[in-house]
Amino acid sequence: MEQNADELPSINSLLLPEIYQELQHSLIQGWQCFNESENSKLLNEFFEFLLNAGFDESQHRKNIPNPAYDYAAKLIGKPFLETARKFEIQFDEIFPGSFSTSKEVKTGDFELRLFKLKAFYRNKPLCLFLLIFPHFHEKFGFPLAPELKILELY
Repeated sequence: MEQNADELPSINSLLLPEIYQELQHSLIQGWQCFNESENSKLLNEFFEFLLNAGFDESQHRKNIPNPAYDYAAKLIGKPFLETARKFEIQFDEIFPGSFSTSKEVKTGDFELRLFKLKAFYRNKPLCLFLLIFPHFHEKFGFPLAPELKILELY
């Protein structure tokens, strides 16, 4: 007897733990590759330029991301997006997520930027991810790898 497509196991129950682990691993891989790259040095210089130009003190700081960090996050996220594409997963935002709706939390010597990404599998809602990006404000850098959490399953 053939199973109806509605009766087949969903990606939620069978593959989500594996997908989650691969996505988290790809974030760590992207972070490690970025920290060892020439781009890290170049974006550090760009960050210093923006800092000296007063970007952090401007009225734009709360509305738009620091361009050095924004580009760095996109570079770090490339393996993550490649892994998501492998599993046919898309997102409702451009990686790493909407800056205007993100939150920032101070923790110890650095800050955490919290982004929410709604994930879709074959155009159907899959889950809501929380993407946590640890970073510094006074200097350029990511002290820890980004972390992915599942906030909600659909």
